[in-house]
Amino acid sequence: MRNITKIIFLAVLLCATLATKAQTVATFENLNLPEKSYLNGSDHAGGFASGNAFFVNFFDTVAGDFWTGFSISNMKDTTDVGYTNMYSVVNATGHNASNNYAVAYQSAKVVLTGDAKGKQVLGFFVNNGTYPYHDMKNGSAFSKKFGGSSGNDSDYFKINIQAWKANGVPADTVLSFYLADYTSADSSKDYIINDWTWVDLKALNDIDSLFITFASSDTGQFGINTPTYFYMDDFTTRNLSSSVSLNEWNQSQSVVVYPNPVENKLYIGGIDAIESIQILDLNGKLIASNLGQNQIETTQLPSGIFLVRIVAENGRYTKKIVKQ
Repeated sequence: MRNITKIIFLAVLLCATLATKAQTVATFENLNLPEKSYLNGSDHAGGFASGNAFFVNFFDTVAGDFWTGFSISNMKDTTDVGYTNMYSVVNATGHNASNNYAVAYQSAKVVLTGDAKGKQVLGFFVNNGTYPYHDMKNGSAFSKKFGGSSGNDSDYFKINIQAWKANGVPADTVLSFYLADYTSADSSKDYIINDWTWVDLKALNDIDSLFITFASSDTGQFGINTPTYFYMDDFTTRNLSSSVSLNEWNQSQSVVVYPNPVENKLYIGGIDAIESIQILDLNGKLIASNLGQNQIETTQLPSGIFLVRIVAENGRYTKKIVKQ
């Protein structure tokens, strides 16, 4: 029995090693921030490195300590409204209850580094901040309440994601993601993002850098009235060319299952249209399941090794996890 357990452990360790080489997650936890603080580029370093990416920052003292691009934060103020609370994400923590996350203002550039340069990016998690969320929900002296007084205005706030390949050649695709969308004829479908949500970037294929800008229905003489911020976490690079098919790479390395080892909740990223998630023991017995979501509770699982079976619109995938 000990030998079998040892073999299983080594197999899981090998899978984890291969997955590590195939993908890297920029969690921003490597940037050691004191509690309830932020880094806004005042050191003039030009940005922040995490995972296999560099998140560009521009800090201008001439304009009165003005910054654009990315800052890094772990601020937790979910109530104060207005621009003085620009560094707080609306749900108070990074993705999966982590500490640090990135804050992007006006426009944002990500440069791929190391093994990720010229390769496919899986995606990242995005959220709204306390400041823009409340401005869109309630309006302010500078921006309108989304939906207007009647609730029927077709408002929206989105990011547009452009990419470049080697030698500055534009990627073939531009992706958009709505941080708020009131354009449906059915007002019950109106929403403003207030939790971490996965943005899939695989369609961009092999790239060297990303450039992210904003668009909004609420504009005026000086441009967009909606506060132009978005909040990012767990930027995930695949570190492999898009020409490497899923069949060539264990059929599922583009699917992100994390954290692993896991304690209370397991998340699935890098895949669209999830139909079901199943957790099985090593004998194939079903332990837990969830339908139509990208996460599943694992609190009740005993410590050990389990299989995660993911059924999606474009295929089925199996991963191994360790429950702490």
